[in-house]
Amino acid sequence: MDPSLYSRHYLKELSVPRVVYRCVGNYIEEAFVEWLKDGEDQFTVFVGTAATHQEVGLKLEEAYKLRRQYNENMLLGAVTIPERHRLLGDEDERVGFKMSKGCSFFVSQAVYDLEASKKFLLDYKQYCLKHEIDMVPIIFTLTPCGSAKTLKFIKWLGISVPSWLENTLLSSEEMLSKSIQLITLIYKELTKIAKAEGIPIGCNIESVSIRKEEIEASILLAKEITTFVKYQK
Repeated sequence: MDPSLYSRHYLKELSVPRVVYRCVGNYIEEAFVEWLKDGEDQFTVFVGTAATHQEVGLKLEEAYKLRRQYNENMLLGAVTIPERHRLLGDEDERVGFKMSKGCSFFVSQAVYDLEASKKFLLDYKQYCLKHEIDMVPIIFTLTPCGSAKTLKFIKWLGISVPSWLENTLLSSEEMLSKSIQLITLIYKELTKIAKAEGIPIGCNIESVSIRKEEIEASILLAKEITTFVKYQK
């Protein structure tokens, strides 16, 4: 289902801001402009294609221009992949480019690799200092993992899981509880670094599994993180 329609019809009773993800390549320009002009969705994340050779109806660069032309008040976000920074060393530049196109927050894919996320955060700060621009919030996605099957799926999605962490999860008697414990520690460490460096961060908590146990675990993780954040304040 179109995410905008899902938000409007099934989440309309929730009086909270809703971020609508748009895989812009799935849309032709006319339909995209119509949605922008409609103006009902005020928070969005534009997502590009998974592969550069993929045929698309609308390119990400074009979507940025159309948003600026038809609905500049729309709060625009983008995706960031900290693990990619460790491999290519340019994630800070990618984020900087998207900021120049109007992006005012970034949501990461699920974080299991603490060191990659730390390096990205610190280099992101240096990039902003060098170019004399204000940092915008980096929202880290946290998701529990309760089975070998879910772990395999997480890796298939392209999420980096360090071998030591993978082995720890697979050898744990209570894999789901262990994943919550480890993810909470990862976010606490990222919060410590962000606070020391003055980098604005937050978190997005979700379940990548449809298993009832893992969905409930994501709710438990949300409560754990909420308690931690309140204590920090």
